[in-house]
Amino acid sequence: MSSVVLSERAAAKVNLTLRVGAPRADGYHPLDSLVVFADWGDTVEVRPAPGILLTLSGEASRSLPADGSNLVLQAARALQSAAGLADGAMIRLDKQIPVEAGLGGGSADAAATLRALNRLWELDWPLDRLAELGLTLGADVPACLYSRPLRMRGIGEWIDILPAFDPFDAVILNPGIAVPTGPIFKAFDAAEPAALAEAGPMGDNRLDWLREERNDLEAPAIARHPEIAAALDWLRMRDGVELARMSGSGASCFALCRDRASAQAAAEAWDGFAVAVQLGGTSG
Repeated sequence: MSSVVLSERAAAKVNLTLRVGAPRADGYHPLDSLVVFADWGDTVEVRPAPGILLTLSGEASRSLPADGSNLVLQAARALQSAAGLADGAMIRLDKQIPVEAGLGGGSADAAATLRALNRLWELDWPLDRLAELGLTLGADVPACLYSRPLRMRGIGEWIDILPAFDPFDAVILNPGIAVPTGPIFKAFDAAEPAALAEAGPMGDNRLDWLREERNDLEAPAIARHPEIAAALDWLRMRDGVELARMSGSGASCFALCRDRASAQAAAEAWDGFAVAVQLGGTSG
């Protein structure tokens, strides 16, 4: 059997903005989000094997199941079935993104698995086709397949890639709590939200536009987990921080910083999980 090993980065996903509307009849929430990806995250490695097997490594994998509920295995089996293959793979997930952290870790891992197996099994499926399959695994999986700055709408299936987007120096931190998505959306719905109002054009000044935007899940998340508010207050007091906000449904928060040194200083000062990153970045 071939000894080839292929690797894909599962980049952490950050919602710079997140507008959410009242749930549709099917229970899904329409959204409008500016999504970027960090130059940091998990790693998925694949190699040929008779069956589909998964091993885990990394500090963040301690609370992660390695059974059929893991999105990595679900992604592998979905692609195997959709392609009509009998081929297997040994998959290793090195987990660095905290679990239930609002950083799309599970979706990023599933997306990286699809990209890696697409190469290993020489399927040559375009990303658009993988994204259609990815949507059956989770609303964030299509965006994570592209892993480029994008605007995500619908329930995650309507994606507009941003052709040019300069990166932000930033810090991502987690207040040390896991926040399941379901209860946050339930709390959001309890406030009887209005229909989705999509954001206007970004314009030339990205920071000014971002400051006028929001994360609609931030308030219900803070109501349940005041640690998030404390983390945001701490970030806003750091030198060089331009904007601080929660990502996704929490609990992780990010701060866009004046420069790399400011981001690194904040990451080193936080008493807990924090990492200095670049968010976004593409020349088209």
